[in-house]
Amino acid sequence: MMNKIQALFLIAALSVMPIASAGGLSDSDVGTYEYLGQNHAPSGVLYRLSRSSGKWVASGKLPGKEWKDISCDPGCEYRNSTTKEIQSYFPSDWLANADIACIQNIAQAFCRFSPIKDPGKVGHMVIALVTGKPAPVMVRRVDDR
Repeated sequence: MMNKIQALFLIAALSVMPIASAGGLSDSDVGTYEYLGQNHAPSGVLYRLSRSSGKWVASGKLPGKEWKDISCDPGCEYRNSTTKEIQSYFPSDWLANADIACIQNIAQAFCRFSPIKDPGKVGHMVIALVTGKPAPVMVRRVDDR
């Protein structure tokens, strides 16, 4: 799971990310996000989550490159993550203190989290699932580029 520094980073991120409502992913989660590196530094790598024909679709953009579809091939579309899957991605203190909803395919999960005591704040993260064990990557919402 996450180390203590990552957990502290995520807790700090929750305190500065206003918006959204508790519950599952919705059209309010559609948007463009930037992957954050160490110390929350912007990486320049963008992730765009959208919906097409009722299905979640993801695109990615490396610095200086064009947008590219990063959704899986047919048959591995995004689906709602199960409670058991979400429990395997987050430490128990997160599960006890935040509303968490995720969608996932075989490569990654996209999650939205909001503190139970302050549901007006929200954060998002991508969980890499192809690394052997789930690896969280913080993202922040940015304007479309």
